Amino acid sequence: MLVTSKELATRARAGGYAVGAFNAVNMETAQSIFRAAEETRSPFILQITQTTLNYTEPEELVALVQALGKKANVPFALHLDHGRSFEVCMRFLRLGVTSLMIDGSLQPDGKTPRTWEENLAVTRKVIEVAHAMGVTVEGEIGRLGQITTEAEGEDLLTKPAEAEQFVNETGVDLLAVAIGTTHGLFKGTPFIAHDRLAEIASRVPLPLVMHGGTGVPDEAVRKAVALGIAKVNIDTQIRVAFYDAILPAVHQVEEEFATVDRQGGVRKYDIRKLLAPTREAMQGAVMDRMQVFGSVGRA
Repeated sequence: MLVTSKELATRARAGGYAVGAFNAVNMETAQSIFRAAEETRSPFILQITQTTLNYTEPEELVALVQALGKKANVPFALHLDHGRSFEVCMRFLRLGVTSLMIDGSLQPDGKTPRTWEENLAVTRKVIEVAHAMGVTVEGEIGRLGQITTEAEGEDLLTKPAEAEQFVNETGVDLLAVAIGTTHGLFKGTPFIAHDRLAEIASRVPLPLVMHGGTGVPDEAVRKAVALGIAKVNIDTQIRVAFYDAILPAVHQVEEEFATVDRQGGVRKYDIRKLLAPTREAMQGAVMDRMQVFGSVGRA
């Protein structure tokens, strides 16, 4: 059942759990996410990132997700993650996403910071069109980056007063906040600014979003959820599961080939022997996070 991320995340914040938002890049990742959700009876958000444009046509991936969604017995949202421009957001709107993120904190290059005024302007522009179509919009204040103390991250972390002002001036539905997480893997033990999160949550009644959820200790995640995080983004953990599964699968196939060669037979190249184990591993990784987020059985 296809719904908006606002519906899922609002229910999650009220219920004291979080909805997992998982990135898909191909059939196997999408299937893994859907299968994990069905097995755990978890609502979820399937995300497609703007960077996927460098790998495949989004029309193809969205069509695949929509086909899987027709068979789904749990509620899910189809979400554009980190749309960096009005034009990209509009492209995905036309494809039928039910929610999207306009990353107004950074310029379209994904590196250069936007000013406060630029963030407001592009977020408002996207919201004007998306809300007219009944589509949820996630905005962002602050910038992701690993920190060791809250004081060290003062220039990166979301400022509570600015978060409140941003929500009031844009009408955004979900707010991604910078609290010490980072995309990719952490170096050492991550520091999560829970005190900062608590202050933001006291000012912003909307569902809050944690980006860079991979590698955050389970207890730190649970504490953040209890404080108001209602959506947690996961990508790298799925990638790691894929790598960990495909390498042994390749070695096994190589051993089978060696046996065939010794016996004078003909090799059979079956891609499914490599991808099936990765699908199972990725499903396990998604189910693991659903347990930690407390979304199991919430569908």
